[in-house]
Amino acid sequence: PDGKVVFYAGDTGPGLADCWRRVSPQLLITEVTASDEYKEWAAKSGHLTPSLLRQELTSFREVNGYLPRVVAVHMNPALEKEIETEIAAVSEALGSSITLGYEGMQLSL
Repeated sequence: PDGKVVFYAGDTGPGLADCWRRVSPQLLITEVTASDEYKEWAAKSGHLTPSLLRQELTSFREVNGYLPRVVAVHMNPALEKEIETEIAAVSEALGSSITLGYEGMQLSL
């Protein structure tokens, strides 16, 4: 009722530009399954890596003129440290905060 919008993109892989034309969320929750070392595999199998997420967020900003709050989830536990480091670099490059989700996390808008 207060106009808040959440968009969840899980296991979609890259190529969400058409979605970005249709949504204007305050919160984007998206998976980042693997580190950039597995970028080719991730793109083929419908997952994101930090650099693929960066491309998607850049596209989002171009279409909508802003970046929503972003929470990254669904990280492979064996790659979590690499993903965390790479997400921090993406966050810095975009000048926007990206939060890593965790079990029990509570979000409010």
